[in-house]
Amino acid sequence: MKIWEKYLERKRTLYHAKYQTPQQLFDDACDIVIKCFVVCGGERMKPGYTRRNARLIFLVTDLILYLFVNLYSIAIVWGSLMDVVFCFVTLGIAIQGLAKIEAFTCPELNDLHLYNVARFKAPPRFPEVDEALFHTATMCMVFIRIFAVAFSIVAIAIYSYAILMPLIEHELSLAFGFYLPFVDYRTPVGFAINWVYQSVQVLEGCIGLMACDSCLLVLIMNATGQMDVIIVYLKQLTLLIDSNHTGQHDDEIADIIKEIVLKHLEHTKYMTNMDKLLKKQFFINFGCMIFELVASLAIVVRNEKLVEEIYNVNWYGLTTKHQKTLQQILLTSQHPVVLSDGFSPIDLFNFVEASPSAPTHCPMLGLIAAPKTTYQAQLVMAKRVEFVGNRSR
Repeated sequence: MKIWEKYLERKRTLYHAKYQTPQQLFDDACDIVIKCFVVCGGERMKPGYTRRNARLIFLVTDLILYLFVNLYSIAIVWGSLMDVVFCFVTLGIAIQGLAKIEAFTCPELNDLHLYNVARFKAPPRFPEVDEALFHTATMCMVFIRIFAVAFSIVAIAIYSYAILMPLIEHELSLAFGFYLPFVDYRTPVGFAINWVYQSVQVLEGCIGLMACDSCLLVLIMNATGQMDVIIVYLKQLTLLIDSNHTGQHDDEIADIIKEIVLKHLEHTKYMTNMDKLLKKQFFINFGCMIFELVASLAIVVRNEKLVEEIYNVNWYGLTTKHQKTLQQILLTSQHPVVLSDGFSPIDLFNFVEASPSAPTHCPMLGLIAAPKTTYQAQLVMAKRVEFVGNRSR
């Protein structure tokens, strides 16, 4: 935290020396976001914008094509659980992309942007207000630049992987599991066409996601900045009240209270409009994320079926050597490698609240989502396997 605070302080000092007013800094930050949107045809914050532009039409058409490509790929790889789950996950990305386009190209976004611009243009009543605005603009610029670096690294990593993968494997191998219909990626020409198509998706995805996430962060930072300004007014009100011994500040106190009420009403309206703007997008995004998570869990739950089939093997008909070999597979499958969010395993225990009838996590066997009855049966089978192994020795 101290490192972050020192970094912000250095940036504030740098921007104070570079920009004379918070408005100039905020305008530059917004210009970066607009330039990213320009690539995708979604520069709603730019005057004279219309959705009927070639870049946005191309993007929407491409995403619709991407949906059909994923459905086609699912039909092609049907039967391979890993490939099907991967196609479902990438399918959700296209749906989220369409939701973001609808949200970040609507007129309501420009209304919020114009309100923020007006806040920075208005002359500050107190020096602390100017400092609060400068802090808001600094946070916007810092996070936008961080996002730019992060998404650039992601794009470079993906392109490097896509280029190196065929060279390392010495075969025509694509980075992603979706292919254009009726274009055989195993031929040199078909591989080149599919590689270019996937590269276009990566470029549009990285730039579009950076633009949307940066724009969302600018909206949020301004919402917090509005509250910072109200806090400044409240502190000034307290100072006036404390020094108003003879009533000489009554008019100024009334005026400040009026401004506080107006700014709070504006903040409430701003938050309401932002909620209306982003509600549908958040619903679709979280819905797709949940679906992708459940689809990924199918890989983990499949491990239970593997364990059951190992239990069903006729152990008495195997030699001691084969029993020991199969027992190693059993022990490995009882402690599977599970998906993780970086902090904890992604299993049904962490995904839903536990209930008496709900599946539970068995820490002893490492099985995911095994009901208690199944767990008890597996303990019996495990003892049986151990008995057979000892008997064979």
